[in-house]
Amino acid sequence: MRSSSRRAKALQGLQYEPAFLHEAWADQLLAHCLLSLPWREELVQMFGRTFVAPRISCAVADPGCSYRYRGSQMESVRFSKHLNTLRESLCEYLDVPFNYALVTQYRNGSDYVGWHADDERDLMPDQAIANISLGATREFRIKSRDGTWDERVYTEHGSLLVMHGDIHRNSKHTLVKTRQSVGVRVVLSFRQVQA
Repeated sequence: MRSSSRRAKALQGLQYEPAFLHEAWADQLLAHCLLSLPWREELVQMFGRTFVAPRISCAVADPGCSYRYRGSQMESVRFSKHLNTLRESLCEYLDVPFNYALVTQYRNGSDYVGWHADDERDLMPDQAIANISLGATREFRIKSRDGTWDERVYTEHGSLLVMHGDIHRNSKHTLVKTRQSVGVRVVLSFRQVQA
């Protein structure tokens, strides 16, 4: 298969909608997340060592749901009314029973997440992961593991980015660090974990 055909097929598993949320609702959600969630430093294990991640996070989940990634597991809080309303609309829109959200705050351009794949064993196989971005626009980059394609998406306030199917197995992605002066960004990453 030619690389352009492989790229086209792979990117069928990537969906981006820049204005998924109305601006006023996106503004309310951003304020709610910044003021109401119990943010904490995220510890990750890599190369046999534990590091403090360059971001802060919070896990939100239904009772009995847990999710381990990069050697760590966060204690979760329940879905608030605001976050549950958002979850219900995503469940209906994508026909996926999301039961967990990893919420990440990137405080400035120095906060980022390195190259990784959302393919942990606690996740349902080939599931859809729905990312709602709030706040500053940041560069999301995704590339194939075999080096045949590399895409950049500038995720805007109120946007929805969905990854599904075998794109999790065949690619890695990152939120790119930047020296530019950028404001705070919050990402709500809705997932279905095996309870």
